[in-house]
Order: sequence, then C-alpha cells, then structure tokens
Amino acid sequence: MPNPWDLPDELPTDLPAARCELPDGRTVSAVQEAEAHTLWEEISSAAPYRRAAEGIAACETIIDVGAHIGLASLLFAQLAPQSRLMAFEPAPKAYTCLDENLARHLPEATAYRQALGAAPGKSELIYRPYVASASTLYADAEDDTRNLEAHLDNIGADIQTREVVRRTFDVTQRIPVEVTTLTAVMAEHGVDRVGLLKVDVERGELDVLHGIDPSCWPRIRRVLLEVHDIDGRLGRIVSTLTGLGFRAAVSQWGVYVGGSVHLVLAERD
Repeated sequence: MPNPWDLPDELPTDLPAARCELPDGRTVSAVQEAEAHTLWEEISSAAPYRRAAEGIAACETIIDVGAHIGLASLLFAQLAPQSRLMAFEPAPKAYTCLDENLARHLPEATAYRQALGAAPGKSELIYRPYVASASTLYADAEDDTRNLEAHLDNIGADIQTREVVRRTFDVTQRIPVEVTTLTAVMAEHGVDRVGLLKVDVERGELDVLHGIDPSCWPRIRRVLLEVHDIDGRLGRIVSTLTGLGFRAAVSQWGVYVGGSVHLVLAERD
C-alpha cells in the first residue's frame, strides 16, 4: 500500500483498464484489479449468492441489476448454466468490462448500459473511478462514511491504509445515465419468468422494487438484494417481500458489521 503522502494532490480519474485472474484461472477485465479480487472473494464465498442461483431452470431468466464488471453474473452462470442471463450496469468503464467479460466467458448473456429505477428517464451517476462498485445515483455522505469506516475497522486497516482509501474513495465524476424499469425490461425483452432478480445499486434498491408493476411480481421467483438500512429501509423491504409471498432471510458480510449494508435473499420455492 503506497504512503498516502506520496499520492499527488489531485488524483487522476482516467485510469487504465486492468486484468484480474480469478482463482479458477479465468481472466476478467476490471476497473481495478484489487477491487475485482476483493469482490470475487466476497461474492463467491457468500452463501446467499450461491443459494440464490441454485436450481434456476433453463426456462428462467437471471437479471443482474448493478452488475459492475459481471462477477456475480459469472457465479450465477456457473450454478445455473442453462438459464438466460441479462446484466445491467450504467457506469461506462464498468459496463465496458462487463460486456467484455460476458463476451469472453458467457457469450449467450447480454450486457445493457442502463440503470434500473422507479421510472424510465435520465439520471446522474456519481462514479468513483477508484472504487467503481460504490458508484451510485443516490448520494448520502453520512452512509458512505459509516460503511467505509466500518469496513476499515473490520479489516484492521492501519493509518496509512485508511488515508489512502479515504482519499481514493472521495474521487468522483458525474456521468449522465439512462434509467429504465424492470417492468419495461421484462416487456421489451420478452421475459416471462425471472428465476433470480439480483439488485446491488448502492441505496437505489427501493426504486428498483418500485419499478416492478404488481402484475410482474408473480413471475419473479427469487430476489437477492443488497440493502442499505437507512431509516428502517431493511424492515420495510423485508415486510414488502413477505407480503408478496416470499420467505426472506437477512444476513451481513463481516466486513460491514457496524455499517448499513445487509443482504436479503427472498424465495418462494
């Protein structure tokens, strides 16, 4: 880890593309190699992620919302190789990596450079070039700080690491993005049955759910959500999913203990 005082006063935002070799030998395109390694370790070892895709049938579609560079998509395809897979990512550089990774490893899958929300339209993405997976349409400095500091505490980061992480996290760009809804996606692409809807959109999870018409919910079998528990949001989402006939289980990665980030796996099978 570099000394934070050796970093330039103004960090560059146009970073070169990277490559990351996964433990199984596959190489993926990445915005940041270290971030890709960390995310793969988290996703591939998380029981809710593995459970979410088990038993998804060939006639069902997996929809990955907030796909980043496609690591969750790669895992889901391993566990449900016959299913259709659609991945949505609005950040341009992350989308380019996603598109390359799907073309290389999952040629039947499709990447879309779109965000999903409550209504179609345009929005502005707060893009973090050094931590692209934390890019968001929904600014909340207090929640960002809470989760960042919880993460640093839980990994036992030293002072220098903390300063580097804080400085790089604060580098942002604002990028216009297209927003659609899950209802529109299902209609436009002829999706009859969603075996798994995975949503990881950095505080935009409620809007994604609000973009699902009541007529679409009976066609969705499982939902895997990353939820930022702000103002009781976790309880409201669990209550909503339970009311729709799902059984919901809540868990939390160890690195986020003390932060707002939780996982919700909702099933009806």
